[in-house]
Amino acid sequence: MKVLYVFGGIPPYANALLNKLVDKGLEIAVVIPPGKSAMIGKGVRVIGRETANYRIITSEERKSVLNKTGFRELPSIIYKEKPDIFVVGWPFFLQYFTQPGLRKALKKCKTKFVMREIPFQVPPYGKLRSFYREHPVYDEDMNLLNNGLFFHIRQRAVAEIRRYCYSKADGAVVYSSVGKDILPTYNIPEELVFVTYNANDSEELLRIRQELTEEQPLLPQNDQRVIHMGRLVKWKRVDLLMDAFSKVLPHFPGAELLIVGDGPEMRNLKKQACDLKIDSRVIFTKGVYDNALIGKYFLASSVYALAGMGGLSINDAMTFSLPVICSVCDGTEQDLVCDGVNGYFFRENDAADLSEKIIALFNDPGLRKRMGERSFEIIRNRVNLDTVSDRYINAYRTILSV
Repeated sequence: MKVLYVFGGIPPYANALLNKLVDKGLEIAVVIPPGKSAMIGKGVRVIGRETANYRIITSEERKSVLNKTGFRELPSIIYKEKPDIFVVGWPFFLQYFTQPGLRKALKKCKTKFVMREIPFQVPPYGKLRSFYREHPVYDEDMNLLNNGLFFHIRQRAVAEIRRYCYSKADGAVVYSSVGKDILPTYNIPEELVFVTYNANDSEELLRIRQELTEEQPLLPQNDQRVIHMGRLVKWKRVDLLMDAFSKVLPHFPGAELLIVGDGPEMRNLKKQACDLKIDSRVIFTKGVYDNALIGKYFLASSVYALAGMGGLSINDAMTFSLPVICSVCDGTEQDLVCDGVNGYFFRENDAADLSEKIIALFNDPGLRKRMGERSFEIIRNRVNLDTVSDRYINAYRTILSV
């Protein structure tokens, strides 16, 4: 089976998945721009060719409909590669609508067209206005986007294009189960929407976890240490986590907040810590990209808290047996976290409720341990690189058989 993907750049988690698919017998090729696409978030790392076991095809991006980028050479790449499966996500699937030559190439080469969607960003078709009232849209800098007539006109246009593309698609892959509810509203049969889940390189992380059990802890023992892992951008809401942590300290004066990451909000967060007079209890590490060091920080912590947007960091924390406290993230939290079983959900944007959840776990070491064990079981048995790659392969095989 030959699969051709389109990316704006290949982040490490996608690289791990693609390499795993190659290990399982798939022939993989990926179209990317020569440099990092503007579609990739601030501070998101992309890999180089040296770690890829699949073929990388570089093609120049060009501005397309709705001021988004696309690859004009895709039709010629399809003719040359003749893939069995063509997988494309936002915004590159817009090109299927705007470029008749791409549709012709796929039809002539008998290539199956598969949409790869991020479902938490997709409103149900026909319910745009009510969706955006209940789910305000922000960019990474927490600028409100869903205001003004132009926004709603634009989203209506996107919805119609999306509906057209799904009506022609041979299948769709989504990384969270919410996609099963949303995507069929765009005129694709539910049985052609495949939930794959999402994973980092869990095999490497599990190996590191085993190796680190015999090493000395990176930080002094502290059973009241909360960790946040991720880029320091506004929509991660680390500021909210620090507000909540300041409410925890009167109950647990020895508690610590460990912030692993870097980004444009670092200066503001350090100032906030000083203003709250909690700077002596907050540890900033800057960006960490070595998995062994990431593992050491997780093993030195007792609770993982994600106050805003994110997803894969939840998987990583669970791999190291941490209970998770989160709210509304990228949709994957609904498949990973079971409230009261391996963590807690707190009310969105509510620092007081977040602090209460942290205090509850600090007050009960036994509960904390049981929740952490359950987190690890979920990763080991259900959502890991091996099971996720199998889900992709099964989805593609089913699509080819239809």
